[in-house]
Amino acid sequence: MSSTDDDPVIASYDILLTDSDISRYVFQYLDRPEKLPYNERRGQKPISLRMKPSTGMVEVEVPIQTRGNYDVDKGLKYGDAMKKSRAGRDGGAFGMAGGFSSGSMANSGGRVKAEGSGDFEVLDNKKVVDPSTLVRTQALGGRIKPQEEGDPVYMLATFKGKNLHLSPVSAVVQLHPQLHHLDALDELPKGRGGKAKRDDEERPAETEARAIDVKIKGADDGGAMLQGNLELLKKMQEEKWKKFEWVDAETEESWYTYENYMTNQASEDLPQLESIIDSEEYLDGMSAPRIDPARPEMTGWAMKQNRQKQTEASSDSEDEER
Repeated sequence: MSSTDDDPVIASYDILLTDSDISRYVFQYLDRPEKLPYNERRGQKPISLRMKPSTGMVEVEVPIQTRGNYDVDKGLKYGDAMKKSRAGRDGGAFGMAGGFSSGSMANSGGRVKAEGSGDFEVLDNKKVVDPSTLVRTQALGGRIKPQEEGDPVYMLATFKGKNLHLSPVSAVVQLHPQLHHLDALDELPKGRGGKAKRDDEERPAETEARAIDVKIKGADDGGAMLQGNLELLKKMQEEKWKKFEWVDAETEESWYTYENYMTNQASEDLPQLESIIDSEEYLDGMSAPRIDPARPEMTGWAMKQNRQKQTEASSDSEDEER
C-alpha cells in the first residue's frame, strides 16, 4: 500500500487572493473565553472602536453588566472621577494612549454612557443612582505592532464553493482591560479646588499620588532609546482618536461587508499567478542550511543534487568494473 492510499486527497480548491489594500484587523481578547463573545445577543455589543493610526493605539468600548456582581458604590466613585477628569481635560485620553500624561488633548470619546441627564435608576440593590455617573463601560486597549521584515503574514480563509479565498491580515491586536478609572481617580485631587479639600478632610487619608521619574539605561544606545520612547509618547499624546462604528456580526450589514471584503467577486477574470522561483529554489529555501566543507558555495538543495550525482556516478563506475 502506497503513502497516497493512507492519506488520500478528499478535496481540491482553487486559491484566490482578495484585495490587499483593505485594512483587516484580528482582535484577540486575552481574558475572554471564545464561547463568550462580545455581541448583541449577549447584551455586550461593543459601543465603539477608536484608533490612532499613526501610533497604532486601539481601544474598544464594551458594556459592563451592572445587574449582577456589580459594586454600585465603586461604580459611582470611579464614574464620578472619570466624568470630572474628562471634563477638566477636554476629552483627553488615559494611559499609554494619552502618552501617560494628563495634558493630552486627543479626543477619547465617551467612556460613561449617560441615559438622560435627569433620569435616575434603581438597581437590584435598591439604590437610586444617577445613570450618567455610573460606570457602564470598560475600555479594552492594545497597540498595533509595526510590521518588520521577516514577520509572518497571516491570512483569513473563506471557503465558497470550489474556491478558497485568502485575505491578508493587516495586524493582530491583543486587547487588554484598561484601568482608565484608576488613572482618573489619581488625577482628580489635583484639579478639584476647594471642594476637593473639604471632601478630603472628611475621609481617611490616602496615599498621595506622586510623579515617578523613569530612567532607562541601555548598553550602548540607551540615550537614543529613551529619546525614541519619549518622542513616541508625545505622538500618542498629540494624535487624535479616529472613531469607527461597531457592526454586530449577526446583522445583515455585517454579512454584506463579509461578502464584499472577504471574497473576490471577479473570480473569473483574475490573472493566473506565476511563481518567481522554481521547485528547487523553493525546497532550497525551506531546507535547513547544509554546508559541504569541500565546496562551501554548495548549500541546501544544490548540495543535495550534487551528492546525488556523485552517488549515481559512483554506482555506474562500479557496474563497469564488474
